[in-house]
Amino acid sequence: MSSWSRAVVWSLIAAAFIGPGTVTTAARAGSEGGWGYLPFVLLAAFAGFLLMEMAARLTLVSGQTLGQILGTRRRWLAIACFVAVLLGCVAYQAGNLVGALGGLQLFFGLERWWVLVLGAIAGVVLWPGETKWIARALAGVVIIMAVVFIVAAIQLFLGGASFAGNNTVATGTVIGLVGTTIVPYNFFLAAGLSKGQQLGDMRNGLLLSFLVGGIITLCIVLVGSVATSFTNFSDLARTLDAVLGDWSKVVLGIGLFAAGFSSAVTAPLAAAIAGRELLVREAGEHSVVKQVWFRMIWGGVLVVGLLVALLEIDIITVILAAQVANGLLLPLIAAIVLVFANDRSLLGGKVNAHWQNAAGWLVASFLAYKNFELLLEKVLVSGIGFWAEALTLVYAVGLTYFIYRRR
Repeated sequence: MSSWSRAVVWSLIAAAFIGPGTVTTAARAGSEGGWGYLPFVLLAAFAGFLLMEMAARLTLVSGQTLGQILGTRRRWLAIACFVAVLLGCVAYQAGNLVGALGGLQLFFGLERWWVLVLGAIAGVVLWPGETKWIARALAGVVIIMAVVFIVAAIQLFLGGASFAGNNTVATGTVIGLVGTTIVPYNFFLAAGLSKGQQLGDMRNGLLLSFLVGGIITLCIVLVGSVATSFTNFSDLARTLDAVLGDWSKVVLGIGLFAAGFSSAVTAPLAAAIAGRELLVREAGEHSVVKQVWFRMIWGGVLVVGLLVALLEIDIITVILAAQVANGLLLPLIAAIVLVFANDRSLLGGKVNAHWQNAAGWLVASFLAYKNFELLLEKVLVSGIGFWAEALTLVYAVGLTYFIYRRR
């Protein structure tokens, strides 16, 4: 397999996190603060690459995935992680399918039941269970999505758009942006994809994936900044129509469909991979992939997602809540990855360099601080005072202890 083919496999990571959730959250961020969210988009992309590289390196060097390590050392934590990943994938799946349908509805007058057709197509793509084949199929979808939003952002720039939004930056939206980029189930997807690859190929593929994904997210933020408010896709469509004219339907239609369908395939796949790695210990990936339970997991996620998608609910609220929930899980997932990436019994001389620990520690501590800040704002009637800083300090000191205890 050529280096290009090996890199294309990692397009699954971009396909997994650039879904309707990213379109929704990034568009909301754009309408709120526009350029003000640029540092957080860059942080999310960098943090995603940093942490995913650690998870994939664990698999390549130790021969065990993150899920297998958790399953053998902390069985209760493995089960808890699987439940969290499964629920997250189900919550995402409804938004993925409705988002894909929403893109098609901008071109055709389709009823909600058409999500069944999209679900059936996703099932056909998933049935073989071969991640490399699925990755190649979705690579083109990711490229189309990238071109559409990049061209739209350039058109707006040439048209003199300020990209300022309403000049506000909200903590919840920051967490949502990070949560929609560093999706917890991607840690298990990255571990599964890394099998049989070289360290250099893995790093190049991940770098390409997060570079493309970060650019797409940033362009969606900039496109969303022209909307004075964002409560549904119609708001964005009307605003874009005034700025881009006929381009608005093309941008939202193709962008939403590509984002939704690609994620509608990767979310069930990631749930099945997580289940295989966290709950099953026997070797032999090919035989395991073909087992009935593997298809039952992704099939279950697909079916439940379809049932939720058929309900007449406010999907924007559901999508945004799922992104924030993902963001709230990240300090725990980041801590687990950092600790195991410093375990010499697993990685020998391939443990994290000190700069990786420093960067990972800063990222995890920032995520913890933002989460504590958001939670305290919801719980406390008066100001949060120094409590967010104090809780972050406890988290950071504990993380430091466990990291260097492993080394």
